[in-house]
Amino acid sequence: MSSTVNERLIDSIRQYIPEGKTVAGVLMELLSLGKESTYRRIRSEIPFTVDEVVKISNCFGISIDDVIADSGVVASKWVTLNFKQFYQPASYIEQHSENLHNLINIFKSMQFYPNASLRFACNIMPHTFFVGYNNLYRLWHYKWNYLMKGARHDFVFSNMIIPDELIELEKIAKKECRKIPKTTCILDKNVFKDIVDDIRFFSSQQLISTAELQKLKSELLDLILEIEIMTETGCFKSGAEIMIYLSKLVIDSCYYYVECSDRSYCFQQMFCIDKFGFSNSEFCKKHKTWIDLLKRTSILLTQNGDRQRFDFFKGQRDLVKNLI
Repeated sequence: MSSTVNERLIDSIRQYIPEGKTVAGVLMELLSLGKESTYRRIRSEIPFTVDEVVKISNCFGISIDDVIADSGVVASKWVTLNFKQFYQPASYIEQHSENLHNLINIFKSMQFYPNASLRFACNIMPHTFFVGYNNLYRLWHYKWNYLMKGARHDFVFSNMIIPDELIELEKIAKKECRKIPKTTCILDKNVFKDIVDDIRFFSSQQLISTAELQKLKSELLDLILEIEIMTETGCFKSGAEIMIYLSKLVIDSCYYYVECSDRSYCFQQMFCIDKFGFSNSEFCKKHKTWIDLLKRTSILLTQNGDRQRFDFFKGQRDLVKNLI
């Protein structure tokens, strides 16, 4: 590895290390290196090994493609996907917890920049909106577990137990996310219909009891009211700005884009609960462009269009009330 690549990698690490820690300290712990070996790499006297680069990339979400390209070396046309990110049934709690810790660090680092922003366009309700609603949050986990366990009919909703530690992490992630100065949210017009259809399916299979169904209905109505209040005020309870749009077009997936100073990061949601993050600059630009294009074909609900806002939320309430 050339010294230029080494230097670019060190520069990238400096952008992502937690506050109060040093590059040397983080690398010594991550790579199990001695002090002298670590500083020789920082000074570019010796190159990082391929295994070390992979560990650094996985830990900080640094795009190896970008590091190589910025160093003047021809980069691959491909964005590498780390398949170890896929959640596995036996370890998904640990994997999800680790991802939440990473997200919390990202969100915390963004709060001190007035130009920091989060954009997302979703065809299903972002799971952070479910946090604080016990049954809706469990339903999100339950759907993934139900499918991954082979759609077994002996795995009922009441058997879905989520550790308290994970729930607390989710609350912290939601709190820190909602401190980002500006959020743009674009929702698919069927964003609540999909949840209702899931509940109706599990209820028809006798996996959700009548009492549980009523609790889910009640929580959905409370969530609709919470989002409606956001459209009236234009902000979260933290005071941070949120602009909510309703897409006129069908949104095919869930796209997330975060931007802070000269850094950007994007996420793509897959398989209900899996979320893959990328820092590749071209991939991030594509996400940003796609979300902005969807916004141009959407209706602004926040502090605007009272009739359209009224009709949308009335339609969502009627949909939920008819859930049987």
